[in-house]
Amino acid sequence: MIKRKKVKPGEEFRFHNGETAETKAQLVAKLKRMSDEEFHSYVNVHKNDFYNWLRDCLDTELADRIKNVKDKSRMLAMLK
Repeated sequence: MIKRKKVKPGEEFRFHNGETAETKAQLVAKLKRMSDEEFHSYVNVHKNDFYNWLRDCLDTELADRIKNVKDKSRMLAMLK
């Protein structure tokens, strides 16, 4: 089980535009500014990149809570 405040160097989440997130707070801030279209490039019926990153690098318990979330507003609410 992983539970960290910040990922290890090299484990940052990399967004398509080159920005990164090292913490849950940084992920939430980016999600708030992200369009629905961009969100669905990371989360759709085929994948959930945020779940994978949280599970592998930051917080497995939190990852399990958002595993099946496909809606940006609901994901933001669950990440707070």
